[in-house]
Amino acid sequence: MQSRWWKDLALAKSLSFVRDRLVECYYWMLAVFSEPHYSRARVMNVKLGALTSIMDDIYDNYSTLEESRLLTDAIQRWEARAVDQLPDYMKDYYLKLINNFEEIKDELAPE
Repeated sequence: MQSRWWKDLALAKSLSFVRDRLVECYYWMLAVFSEPHYSRARVMNVKLGALTSIMDDIYDNYSTLEESRLLTDAIQRWEARAVDQLPDYMKDYYLKLINNFEEIKDELAPE
């Protein structure tokens, strides 16, 4: 499940500097949510961990201070139109970040 999600996300292609830490995130979450009935929580947290890892790589390894500030501002605004203020290489990540959180929110909404 997560592997397909990661491939469909395709951020490793557009952001060649990011680390592929999906397996690491999975094992972290498996240690936290080890029981089979926690599989949904495990999947959600793996996704969040992987997206956070990408964000960490953007901030620490690639972006300039000004680009980091733009990303921080966009995340604080948390709206798709904030993508216009970002450098091109961040736009796809930012939109996918928002979309993934929306998917998780929609999945949890019935409960």
